[in-house]
Amino acid sequence: MSGRPEDNGLEKLKTGVQDLINSCTTVEEQRIMYGNLRYKCSDWDSQDQSVTNIAIIYETPGGSTCQVNVEYDRRNAEFSFLGDELEGTIVTHEPERVLAALNAHIRAIPSRRLEQLYKQIDSWIAEGKTRSQLFSEFNKLLQAEFFGGRISITELKKGIQYALSYFSSSQ
Repeated sequence: MSGRPEDNGLEKLKTGVQDLINSCTTVEEQRIMYGNLRYKCSDWDSQDQSVTNIAIIYETPGGSTCQVNVEYDRRNAEFSFLGDELEGTIVTHEPERVLAALNAHIRAIPSRRLEQLYKQIDSWIAEGKTRSQLFSEFNKLLQAEFFGGRISITELKKGIQYALSYFSSSQ
């Protein structure tokens, strides 16, 4: 770290990301609901660029990995990242704006995971799985070795309610 004033924005972002992740992962149930949320920083330099990349990583039930990246151009003290709808790149000098976008994305992880679980349940039902087979699949997700691919007790309850509502409406 060179100690340049523009580096303060990067340090603010790193501290803010760490605090945000800690606030979502302090207990095991939360860690699962946030898909084993974590981050990694990496730096690279070339003749044209001096960049720090911050990757926010998490999984959805079953183990699909998702990633959000923020790039910090150390030469221009400029952050860039994709907007929520992936409509384009947002560029800013304000770490607070980046943290606000990351906060919104991270706080939506439990609902994204639940949506993915519902899609998986729909797929199992479309395959013709019985209630008993569905419960077996839920059990596999509860005990998955891959921590972020597991489901929490809360997700299990909602998944069971979702599946049972299908079976009760189809009779």
